[in-house]
Amino acid sequence: MTTVQAFLAGAYEQELAALRAALDAVPDSEFAVPRLGHSPAWHALHIAEWLRFFALQDLSPTYAHLGWEDSAWIGEFLGTPRLTETDPKDAILTELDQIGSVLIATIRGLRDDELNDPLRSPAAPTGTRERLAGLNLHLRHTAYHRGQLKQSLKVPV
Repeated sequence: MTTVQAFLAGAYEQELAALRAALDAVPDSEFAVPRLGHSPAWHALHIAEWLRFFALQDLSPTYAHLGWEDSAWIGEFLGTPRLTETDPKDAILTELDQIGSVLIATIRGLRDDELNDPLRSPAAPTGTRERLAGLNLHLRHTAYHRGQLKQSLKVPV
């Protein structure tokens, strides 16, 4: 019998692999070039930061790609990000891979009772949601940005 944790971890593995494949297809010379508002590098950093902040609950002041930088509540978390869009593509993708690996291991290690623990929620930035519902939302958010990235790659630079 498959556990909820194994199912969810597998879904993240698949989605992050699909996102990574889309990012791998972008030539290095175009990785930091904005397309339809954001560069492929921004999408990679956004998902890495988003998962680190919301799903892994890292509340260190090291964020610059959450997408809500103009919101008052995010101020205490803004700071020097680990990476920026102008960093090398391989460094950005390594960051995304590492965050994904930590998240997947964390999900696999959750006890059943922890699936109901509170998780910081972007739907209510200063509030919470049940961990399982939040992880589902973040998985869909990752797929959304993969779709945005794929659409933007159809637009010539």
